[in-house]
Amino acid sequence: MHAHESNTSIGPTASGGNGAATPVATHANVIDLARRHGETPLAMRRAALGTVSLATMFVVYRRVLRIPQRTCWPPPRDAVTSAGAQTAAEALCAKGGARPHGESLAFAWSTAATIEPWVEGVSFFPRILADVEAARSSVHILMFGWREGDVGTRMAALLEQKLADGIEVRVIVDALGSRPYFQAREMFTRLAAMGAEIVVNDVVPFDRAGLFPDGRKFVWRQDELGRADHRKLFVIDGTVAWTGGAGIEDHFRDGGFHDVMVRLTGDVVRQAQAAFLTSFRGYGGPLPAGPSRHFPAPADAGTTPIVLAQVIPGGHVAASQAIREQIDGAHERLDVMNPYFTDRDIVERILAAARRGVEVRVVVSKKSNSAQATAALRHRYVELAAAGVEVRELPGTVVHAKVVVADDVVSFGTVNLDAWALYRNSEIMMMARSPALAALFAERLFEPDIARSNRGEPPAGVRQRLESRMWDKLAYYL
Repeated sequence: MHAHESNTSIGPTASGGNGAATPVATHANVIDLARRHGETPLAMRRAALGTVSLATMFVVYRRVLRIPQRTCWPPPRDAVTSAGAQTAAEALCAKGGARPHGESLAFAWSTAATIEPWVEGVSFFPRILADVEAARSSVHILMFGWREGDVGTRMAALLEQKLADGIEVRVIVDALGSRPYFQAREMFTRLAAMGAEIVVNDVVPFDRAGLFPDGRKFVWRQDELGRADHRKLFVIDGTVAWTGGAGIEDHFRDGGFHDVMVRLTGDVVRQAQAAFLTSFRGYGGPLPAGPSRHFPAPADAGTTPIVLAQVIPGGHVAASQAIREQIDGAHERLDVMNPYFTDRDIVERILAAARRGVEVRVVVSKKSNSAQATAALRHRYVELAAAGVEVRELPGTVVHAKVVVADDVVSFGTVNLDAWALYRNSEIMMMARSPALAALFAERLFEPDIARSNRGEPPAGVRQRLESRMWDKLAYYL
């Protein structure tokens, strides 16, 4: 080491590389410099505030708005099979579980014994409650929106009864969608007091991990911030799974939101269990003892090809890439139902399908709960119609189902066709190859809805056209 490299200074000057004294920026001499240049401390504070604001915007962009993507589809050679689901889940849980910007599981194609879509809460809620009531070992619920209304409190009361009977209950909820710290706190606190193990995804500061309400600790990496866990999944006894777009909320039962939930049995349920448990561990929940009992071999593995795919923040976008491939692979028919249809890449792929001769039908809300998303899509109505896409608007309800049927391939789950769901939030979907299932979705969902819908009309007035154009340009942020 050269002699001048060992010199140190604690005061307002320090030795430079040539041995000369170099001023060190302290509060006093910076203010003095500012005064000599005609700047006041107030101006300096404003400049500092501006710098902090820019830095905050940069962090928000990188942590929340930026869209990283890795190649996740088709499933890689080492993708997790149904038979390997338990081993893979245990290995990832030993590393801390699945978290945003961390490791996550890629699942291989599997099989289902039964796939039953049920439209509207009056159809699916009684069946979900019946499956929970019939549980003999465990009930696992991953839910974006579980609120303290009639349906939510009925589910909580049933789970309290199951806990009293010795059934294990584990729950993942999203802080934004379920309000466990505010309006729904009493419901979740009571459920936890009865023995349910509950963990929370913290969308807004501060991110904590561990069991709700009192076992949670501050997490320095703060990797949940700005990332909603939008998934909806039930796994009961490791043998029955439900997924779809509906939360445990009254507006899915009373017709305010129009949605579908799908009941599944067969080999794929073990993969759904692995998705749940690795996420539960990632949010700080304890791995259950004797995990093998949560992965029972199904009595009927089934023969219908099916795959579970997810979006996990940080670049794991298997579900998004699978939906793209599904749309691109349509030859004769493409039916799409989704509440928030703003992603330009998806719109372009649907346009391309129509231009190559595919019969394309898109079902959206006449009046959505997102005026911005509705306006953005309506900006594309003329272009969609010119390509041959039939856009149908369903009145009197908010279309909330997320379903794509491309020939005989059906995908369903929680993935909205916007940038938040496709790239930023945690999402789950399943995709099956089955002519019978495609026909069932047409019979129960698409044909009745198209029959009572109206053809979508583009914006008419100057103001509407300008607004729709603006929101289309801002689709990256919607």
